[in-house]
Amino acid sequence: METKTINKLRYYLRDEIVLHNKKDDCWITIHGNVYDLTPMIRDRLDHWNSNMDYLVAHAGKDLTHFFHENGEPRTEISARTGRPRVLFPPILEVALSEFAKTKDAMWSQDAFYHIGRVTRRARLLRIINALTAQSLYMTVCDEDTIYDIQQKYKQRYNHHAGSYEWRKFSNGGTACGQLNLSGTLDENGLTDEEHSAVELPPPSIWLYYTDDLTIA
Repeated sequence: METKTINKLRYYLRDEIVLHNKKDDCWITIHGNVYDLTPMIRDRLDHWNSNMDYLVAHAGKDLTHFFHENGEPRTEISARTGRPRVLFPPILEVALSEFAKTKDAMWSQDAFYHIGRVTRRARLLRIINALTAQSLYMTVCDEDTIYDIQQKYKQRYNHHAGSYEWRKFSNGGTACGQLNLSGTLDENGLTDEEHSAVELPPPSIWLYYTDDLTIA
């Protein structure tokens, strides 16, 4: 297989994002962008208010309807004062420490909190371990490279994933072919039924043990 390449921008499944829904682990999404607001919340623990409670109540959720595409907060006209007010008051909150934010940036536009993007679509993948004759189904991001998938498999299922050669079958399933680690599933010819007129099974990747735990 080719040299390892890591995506600079990470992609996340919606099912992953919703799990980060607590005060000590708070992610939100805005127009497909994923933000980890945990550092700001941690910085504000000794200076808490009702806006921070409201923000934590939305942890793990999509806040797109409160913001414009550029991250500017949407506003409405107050019936009481006749002046504009933001639809989502927690946008007025900021971290107090300089190391927990970018100066003069709202958190919805702050690259400090931006950790990636929501995937265009989830992909189902079958991983077959030729050594143990076991297989499992794994959901990954459409934008994930094979290297990204390797790392997720290693974290979730097998810490020795690096001790395996990852292969695909080509030439009508008669030959074991190499995978391009820097390529996505589609770029490696591992397509699914999105553009097919017939129902197809999920693509499969075969793992062959190399008997070398040192590379795990």
